[in-house]
Amino acid sequence: MVYHTYTANYSLKNNSNMKLPLIILSAALLARAAAVQKVRARQSRYNPSFIPRRHHVIAAFGNPKYYSNNFIRADKDGAELKVPKFDVFFDELQKVSPLVKQAMHEENPGGIAAIDDAADVYKWKNMERHPNRLISQVDKIDNFQNHGVPLIRVRSSLRGPSKQRGIYFSELISTTDLRHKWDATNNIVKTIYNAADLDDIKRFQGDKYGEPVMFGVGYVKTKQSVVSPREQMTLCGVQNFPSGASTVWGVELEEDQNHLFPKDQSKRMPRSTSHLFAMTMIPTGEDTFDVEYVLQLDVGGLPGWLLGPVVTETVKKMFRFAEKYCESGFEEGGELAKRLAAFPEDEEESSPQEANEPIDEACVLDENRALLMPP
Repeated sequence: MVYHTYTANYSLKNNSNMKLPLIILSAALLARAAAVQKVRARQSRYNPSFIPRRHHVIAAFGNPKYYSNNFIRADKDGAELKVPKFDVFFDELQKVSPLVKQAMHEENPGGIAAIDDAADVYKWKNMERHPNRLISQVDKIDNFQNHGVPLIRVRSSLRGPSKQRGIYFSELISTTDLRHKWDATNNIVKTIYNAADLDDIKRFQGDKYGEPVMFGVGYVKTKQSVVSPREQMTLCGVQNFPSGASTVWGVELEEDQNHLFPKDQSKRMPRSTSHLFAMTMIPTGEDTFDVEYVLQLDVGGLPGWLLGPVVTETVKKMFRFAEKYCESGFEEGGELAKRLAAFPEDEEESSPQEANEPIDEACVLDENRALLMPP
């Protein structure tokens, strides 16, 4: 949530014309929040069974329909990781993300150019359409699945090396140093657990969801800002497909997995929830690819009409940074070029979680790879 506040602060610093409207908006929000609190207090006083809506939202973290009763071994502490219902989860992802569907079913996916928006399962509202810009399209569904917050879909086209694309692109949101370059309000992003053996996941997911190259649990905490810090604990994975496509996915863990919270973060913070997340990369040329970013984020209490534009702007900031970062993969000594040099040349024989080769100290990704909390 706090990166949303950062986005507003950034606008104030860099666009003086926006200062007054944003101040007025902030004041209006505070007044509205105070009024709502008074109403809730009055309702609870006269109706003991009344439970404010925000309590329902906060209590409902991971959606149980996405989770099975199966577990796999984690890489440490004797922990076990809950396995999603891949059929249910990826069925939903295909409905909201045409690029997920392409990645799963097409030998030669066509990317954004091949999408027919008229074939969408759900009714989306188009917010932006600029075919020749970095951000080519933004769509949303208000109150998706009655969670009170919008589902956002952002599309972009980029140029970057094909080697380990699914991994290096996921690191934009999952690795501390890179995340801080476009999201200054992020405090902690780290892996809590990885799967001990990715073959365990293969046995549960079957063949139609690609090759799992990462699976685990990530933790994120944001900094104090206008609002208090927020935290998330998300089950995430990266799937690679024979066409060269990759999908990064994530969903909030259920409350029965709270024992997995990192031991050095014992004080619980208000929790944000990623109800649904997928980021899919489709190759469109030797060094070009399309990306579709789908996210429904709930920060517990913020109204959807405010949350939607802020989440959208945050995702755009990531793409703006990604454009330059991906291009650096072609530059001698470039940031991404250094990162790619750390991967083994034989990608088939070694997965990212098995690679323990030392990385040059100059590389921005010296620290252990972290799984993600979507922005």
